[in-house]
Amino acid sequence: MKKIVLILTFMVSLLRTGYSQETITSNQDKIASANYKNSIRLLPLSALYGEINFEYEHILKNNFSLLLQAYGDFSNTDVVSNGTLVPESNITAYEIGLEIGGRYYFSKRKNAPKGWFIGAGIIGGYKEVDYNASIFNPRDYNTVMIGGSIKGGYQWVFKSGFTIGAANRIQYTQELSGPMNTYIDVLPEISIGYSW
Repeated sequence: MKKIVLILTFMVSLLRTGYSQETITSNQDKIASANYKNSIRLLPLSALYGEINFEYEHILKNNFSLLLQAYGDFSNTDVVSNGTLVPESNITAYEIGLEIGGRYYFSKRKNAPKGWFIGAGIIGGYKEVDYNASIFNPRDYNTVMIGGSIKGGYQWVFKSGFTIGAANRIQYTQELSGPMNTYIDVLPEISIGYSW
């Protein structure tokens, strides 16, 4: 009798274990098959400081991706004159630019663009400034800007492809003509978009 009870217990345990492993494996297969190669996102937080900002990301290999970020600031962007920030009411300015960079994801599953990441990029831009008051020096100017950025954060990609991310960014830009101002900004970022 003891042998029958032991055999039945063993069989029930075996069936239960097999069923559990099968369920876990099929879920893992579903997760593993949800590989995304492209992502496009809007950065709505940048609107608080007057920018329109879009990102496009393409996965190149495993945990590494190429990132293109385009921005436009059409709301009297920050301008420094003789070391002082000029009040927005005294200038009309805009700035457009493009950043090209890369991201590395630390995920062990190799299913970027998900998880913790770190990235860097090169920035190129154009800026035009028109002063509305004569007390500022130098006068109106336009300039090409170059710089770079480093960022780190976390990104979620849901089964539907809905993508949301949060990051911190340190950005350096230098004007190449005009007053040749230098800008160093620490910017928080939130991104919302779609991956496919």
